[in-house]
Amino acid sequence: MFRLILLGLITTVLSSPFEITQKYIEEFKSGIETLKKTAHEHTFKEENFDFDLHNETEADGIEYDFIIIGAGAAGSVIANRLSEKPEWKVLVVEAGGPETPYTQIPRLGHLLQNTDYNWAYTTTPQKNWCKGMIDNQCAIAGGKALGGGTAINGMLYTRGNAKDYDLWADLGNDGWCYDDVLPYFKKAEDADLEHFDHKYHNRGGPFHIEHPQHLTHIADNALAAGKELGLESVDYNGKEQIGLGISQLNSKHGKRQSTAQAYLEPARKRSNLVIKPFSHVTKIIISPHTKEAVGVEYLHDGKLFVAKANKEVILSAGTINTAQILMLSGIGPKEELEKLEIPVVHDSNVGHNFKDHIAFFGLDLIYNETDHEEEKEYDEVLDYLKNGKGPLSTTGCEVLGYIQTEVSKDKAKYPDIEIFFSAKKLSSTPPTNPFRLKQEIYDSLWKPVHGKKSVNIGVMLAHPKSTGTVVLRDKDPLHHPLVDPNQLSDPDDEDLNTLLAGLRKALSFADTEAMKKLGLVVNDHPVAGCEEHEWGSDAYWKCAIKHLTISLRHVTGTARMGPKTDKDAAVDNHLRVYGVHKLRVADASVIPVTITGHTMAPAIMIGEKASDLIKDSWK
Repeated sequence: MFRLILLGLITTVLSSPFEITQKYIEEFKSGIETLKKTAHEHTFKEENFDFDLHNETEADGIEYDFIIIGAGAAGSVIANRLSEKPEWKVLVVEAGGPETPYTQIPRLGHLLQNTDYNWAYTTTPQKNWCKGMIDNQCAIAGGKALGGGTAINGMLYTRGNAKDYDLWADLGNDGWCYDDVLPYFKKAEDADLEHFDHKYHNRGGPFHIEHPQHLTHIADNALAAGKELGLESVDYNGKEQIGLGISQLNSKHGKRQSTAQAYLEPARKRSNLVIKPFSHVTKIIISPHTKEAVGVEYLHDGKLFVAKANKEVILSAGTINTAQILMLSGIGPKEELEKLEIPVVHDSNVGHNFKDHIAFFGLDLIYNETDHEEEKEYDEVLDYLKNGKGPLSTTGCEVLGYIQTEVSKDKAKYPDIEIFFSAKKLSSTPPTNPFRLKQEIYDSLWKPVHGKKSVNIGVMLAHPKSTGTVVLRDKDPLHHPLVDPNQLSDPDDEDLNTLLAGLRKALSFADTEAMKKLGLVVNDHPVAGCEEHEWGSDAYWKCAIKHLTISLRHVTGTARMGPKTDKDAAVDNHLRVYGVHKLRVADASVIPVTITGHTMAPAIMIGEKASDLIKDSWK
């Protein structure tokens, strides 16, 4: 039902100037409600899509110059840039399918976590966090679509701090300091922002960045509260990062813009670009004699095919999948590969530098009144369908910022916490459960305030000291690998104490005049499992953090970039895989140290820079 309404009605409404009637509004709302109820039952099969992606007849042994594995944040960029050369034949192999019109509606993004657009990874059972999740296992979403994570993420465009990239260079990665990568951030951008500094932003690039097309009074009040606390309003992708700013999103006129729309769509008519969705790469074919990547093996419609690469294979499958494919191809820790009887091509610590951002999401400032906004729904839907504005045009995060806590050991100005403000309406049961939250946890904290509106303040740990792993479960390429983030495990509890300091700063917003004038009070219902501690004490909040901290899916590091002297490095500063010729990795897995921000923008930058590195190699 919802396919009919959302794929038919929305496509027509958003592209045609016909009259939007009450009937269409009701059908639109009905379609969204149906999607909420059935998303987890729906699968996206190839026969359901009508797309023209320049596909060739499926056959073994077709030759290409370049084969790109993955059409996500970096892969889509590289596909566009390499196919600019008409003499180069480029193949993109993607396990997921094309987007549909409803994936472009930002407010529906959380529903995509319950569909086949999500790889839906789960961690191994965790000891120090995920205690509020089913089986103590946290969810880690991953985009399985043309556009990858940019098709399902929270749409927050954050580049990170200049020092992040200078640290990359300090580790021996020449060409990756902030001054080196800034031109690539700008090259990608089509920035439509209120405060525009040409030194840091650009107009006219493929990827459109804008502020939310819908802001409530929360935005102004959060910014005012920040100033009371000494946090100035900033463009956190500009000169100064410490402070608060209005969110910057990968949307265009209120519609999500993925890298597939920004980079693949303009290139898909090129005769030298072939895109194969619903095609799952099982391994990279490496010549045992020359140790060169000569092609890929992939599954499509239940059949196994081989495609040959005359120049290079570029692996852009995402931090978890990239590690898995490398190990299945014989590039990884020797002992682990030998246990699974996988022939070792090159002994490498692939998968052993897993990093992720975690965030506490259990802090809500509650409005006193119960919300009664049903009568506004007609106007909201009408506003979105006609103008691309209103609540449907945003994922909800209105203000985002960075702070340096008092427990930071860094003497320079370098944020260790991100905080973000989102509008929520609280329900008695989770309508979808992408976080795997235990029902008793939800009932203890949010059920007592059912029907209330809130401002949720998220607290993200920017630079976790804890490190995890991704290892193969077995030799089956269709089985998820074992993902052990190992969060909050550093021996000095530095991660836990930094999160606590960040949470204390977030709590201080409740005491500002700007927040008090809204009648906001902290939701002080205790989290189930933490009742033995006095509410508000350090012991209580540490317990709550261990129960209600989630992965933000900013996973990095499993194919770490570094010089040969770095025992954990899998690729060099040209992204070439050590031990194998004609093979590169270009995605967030190469990031050697964590970013002070989200990973979408850095992955796009990596795609832009990788494209130039590849072009320079094959002049």
